[in-house]
Amino acid sequence: MKRLKIRKWLALLAVGALALALTVGVAAYFTQSGSGSGQANVGTSSAIQLSSATPVSSLYPGGSALGVTVTIHNPGNGSQYVGTISGTVADNGGCLGSWFTVSPVAYNQTLAAGASDTASSSIQMNDSGTNQDACQGKSMTINWSSN
Repeated sequence: MKRLKIRKWLALLAVGALALALTVGVAAYFTQSGSGSGQANVGTSSAIQLSSATPVSSLYPGGSALGVTVTIHNPGNGSQYVGTISGTVADNGGCLGSWFTVSPVAYNQTLAAGASDTASSSIQMNDSGTNQDACQGKSMTINWSSN
């Protein structure tokens, strides 16, 4: 009889311990929806830098087109798309820029932030049908632009 009481007492103790463990492990909470706002600022683009470092030599009126390498640099903090790169030649004294043709470059690529690339173009001195002696020995500047 004493054994039966001990077993009942142990069974009740085990059930109580289990109930206590279950109630301690369960968290109670409320749910509610909410709303709010924040800000995100968008950066701005930077002008693409275009240049040609190596001078083209041996241009003659009506002569062949000569290759010129264009360096393209994105100094910005984001990727930027570069479309067509065009070049025009600046006048130098009596040597007219309109006497030269610079081939456009269909670059059409996205350039990563801080990245540089090169593209190939060409320049030709056209025969104007007039005296072009003013160009002899001159260094002509190619002004590059892109869209």
